[in-house]
Amino acid sequence: MNKFMHAALPFGIAGGFLLVLGFLLLYFLGTEPVGMVLNFGYVATPLFVFAGIKQFRDKHNGGELYFSQGMSVGFFVYTLMALISAFFIWVFMVFQPEVFEVFKASNIALLEQKRALLTEQLGEQSFEETYVNIQAMSVFDVALNDFLRKIIPGLFFTIIISIILKRTLTP
Repeated sequence: MNKFMHAALPFGIAGGFLLVLGFLLLYFLGTEPVGMVLNFGYVATPLFVFAGIKQFRDKHNGGELYFSQGMSVGFFVYTLMALISAFFIWVFMVFQPEVFEVFKASNIALLEQKRALLTEQLGEQSFEETYVNIQAMSVFDVALNDFLRKIIPGLFFTIIISIILKRTLTP
């Protein structure tokens, strides 16, 4: 387990801090950072997972990689990225509640803008439930959402990357 963590740690930390840096950059540019960093994670996660698994295969495992090894390294990379990102967003929104309020308001505005389409497809009751849920959203909910939006795609990307990079050496 130690060599998995040793290979994954630098990529998980670097990826997590890149997501934090992206969040801060968007914040200082005056853009709503929460929604944008969620999308940015869809690009950063597979890149860092790929780099971590490839690093493990080439530098720590003698050019050999079993699917389970790739899954383990990838898990550590994307979980670390998700933890760093979600924790930072949670702390940031606790100390900067106006960011949370802007995020919440933008979600409500988007929901209102798409009201006709959503009520047609899902019904008025589903729309109202969604509206109430957004109104009741907390900072923890936003951080949890960020965490899950890194974990679930991370698992998907790790499966694919582990298959692509899988290599066994034959004697």
